[in-house]
Amino acid sequence: MARRIRIPDKLPKMTFPLNYEGAPQRRLYMPEWYVTMVKPDDPMPKNYVKFHIPGDMTKYDLKEYLDKIYDVKVLNIKFETIGYEKYEWLQPWRKGGYEWKFMDPYHIAHVYLPRGEQFEFPDFLTSADGEKKTSLAEDYEQMRQTQMKKQPTDLKSQTLFPNEWLQ
Repeated sequence: MARRIRIPDKLPKMTFPLNYEGAPQRRLYMPEWYVTMVKPDDPMPKNYVKFHIPGDMTKYDLKEYLDKIYDVKVLNIKFETIGYEKYEWLQPWRKGGYEWKFMDPYHIAHVYLPRGEQFEFPDFLTSADGEKKTSLAEDYEQMRQTQMKKQPTDLKSQTLFPNEWLQ
């Protein structure tokens, strides 16, 4: 039987699932990359999808990623490499007020699906029922308008802490 190891309170406490001999191993394979689907600026054919992917990912990795995880067959992939991009980072305490930083390189992957496959970029502002959803900004503006209607206009009701002892 194994002894329990006592960990001091100053160390972070981590809990692991119970593991005993003969228990099945839990294996969860997570991809080591993130893939971002981007809406193209110009109208494109129905079998075209645009992705932003990390710089160390190859087109073969992307093809396997789409095939194994999402079960999407790919006909052709073309890459456009975007190198290190330089941008100004606001730092008012420095002499110039800015510091130059670099954004990591990434690829723009132009993916073409095989014949018969179509892709349409989802419209996130319409629900599955077909009704139009509002954006967060519209919801906030509508809430603000209702709050303005509810508030009385007299000065006494607008005071946060009424001083009744002064009257």
